[in-house]
Amino acid sequence: MIPALPADAIRSALDAGDWDAAAALMRDHEVELRKTVETEGADHSALLALLHAQQAFLAELTATRDETAAALGRLGRDKRGVQAYLAGG
Repeated sequence: MIPALPADAIRSALDAGDWDAAAALMRDHEVELRKTVETEGADHSALLALLHAQQAFLAELTATRDETAAALGRLGRDKRGVQAYLAGG
């Protein structure tokens, strides 16, 4: 049986800022998936479902990254604005 993507556990680790745990969860899933495919073969529909789950999770991570980059950009602009205001006052 194809192992399910541990997206919730990865999400929790990322939310907690535990990058090592998130990476370990992804690595462990890959190892388990490879072992399953090598020993049991693979049901194509199960692999396709996993691929869709991975693509959806990647899209979520990409959107979060983009939102974070935009927020950091706004924060930098705001900081520069405050510094200019204080320097001029």
